Amino acid sequence: MEKRLAKTLAIAAAILLIWGAIVGADYRRVCHGFERPIFAIYKTTADDGGSGVYKGLGYFFVIKGNFMPEDEYPGVTHSDFYLFGRHIKKTIRD
Repeated sequence: MEKRLAKTLAIAAAILLIWGAIVGADYRRVCHGFERPIFAIYKTTADDGGSGVYKGLGYFFVIKGNFMPEDEYPGVTHSDFYLFGRHIKKTIRD
């Protein structure tokens, strides 16, 4: 019985670790690199090719930016990060 519990806890810890790595990668990419997320999928986008809402498992981003080829400074200009529905961070690129 104890082996089964230990195995279950190890699997749960591995899943939590992988999920944290996915959230961390998207967070770094959007909030620090000012690029679109890798793992989150867009749900609502604007006509500029990238602004909108990107949703992942338990988190989402609201992104505004310059994504058209003719834009002088392409990438994310404004983003809001939400974790489990709570606003965590707002970033603005100068």
